[in-house]
Order: sequence, then structure tokens, then C-alpha cells
Amino acid sequence: VSTQSTGRFLNVVRDDFSKSELKFLIKCADKDENGKMDCSEFVLMMSALHVAKIEKIRELRDMFKCFDRKGRGYVDVPELGRLMSKSGIKITKEECQKILDEADIDRDGKMSFFEFVLLMENMTEDEEEKALYEAFQLFDLNGDGTIDRAELGNVYKQLGQELSPEEIDLMFKQTDADKNGKISFDEFKTMAN
Repeated sequence: VSTQSTGRFLNVVRDDFSKSELKFLIKCADKDENGKMDCSEFVLMMSALHVAKIEKIRELRDMFKCFDRKGRGYVDVPELGRLMSKSGIKITKEECQKILDEADIDRDGKMSFFEFVLLMENMTEDEEEKALYEAFQLFDLNGDGTIDRAELGNVYKQLGQELSPEEIDLMFKQTDADKNGKISFDEFKTMAN
């Protein structure tokens, strides 16, 4: 099936996606980039779209884009390792491979967006809490248990997305519930959920 036909099908079945979101989903689903959607690509995409709500898919898409810096629609071991390293997490190639193997349903050596969605949706509450805390620690550069404006800006800059002071202020306005100028883990969890 052509990716265009799949796009039309998705538009009918899930009319809550914008055109740019549909384009992103189709690009991620067509892992071999041949312009056609084979059965395994289609099943993986539909499985992911079935388990996650639209808001969660959008949230995970933004998270995935931090990993998929080249915009290929998938993440491989070197890319995962570079991101973790840039974020201050010491991780071996073997540990990166284990994470990728856990998510890699079709065993092609890559984690697609849809595999990422399924991995994230299948986490238990404890695993999700642990993953959120690890993500929080990526931002808490000085290890004081909070995220300040400078830390937030620095992490986004390391990830290749520089935020303006206004964008940082907006994020704090939406997240810093007690208005103390720092984001606690509890505030971070609320934002992530």
C-alpha cells in the first residue's frame, strides 16, 4: 500500500491528526523509506495508534524528536548513546543496545517512533516513575533536586533546541506550581502527565 493511501486511511480513521502530524507518522512508519507501507509497518503503526491517546502520541512525538536528531523516524544505538552522553548519563554501548532491543519489535536494529510509543505505553507505574525521575535528573544538572531556568535552557541547548527567555518563562509559568523559581520532581511529574 502506498504511503499516500495510508495517509488517506489514517485521516478517515483518526481525523484528530493535523497534516504535519500525519506526515510525521507516515514517515516514521515507512521504515525502509520505499514509499510503500508493508504489512509489518502498517501493523506496528496501527498497534501504537490503538494503545495511545492523541495527546500522549503528541507528547511522545516531541520526546522522540529529541532522540531522533536526524529526523529519520528511528533511533539506533549510536544516536541513543550520544543523547544519553550529552545529557550527562553515563551509559555503555551494551546498555544502549539492551534498551533498543527491548523496544525493537521488528528486530531491525532500530527503534521506530511506533516502537517507542509501545515501549512507553507498556511501562508499569513503577517503571514510569523511574523513567520520569531519570529524565528529571537529566535537567537537574547541579543535583540539588530542582530544575532552575539556567539548567532548563542548558539541557535544551545541548539537545540542539535553544529556548528563548520567553519560552523558558512560559514553561516555568506552566510548571512551577509553588512559584519558587524552581521545578521540583513532583512539579515535573505533573507536567509530564
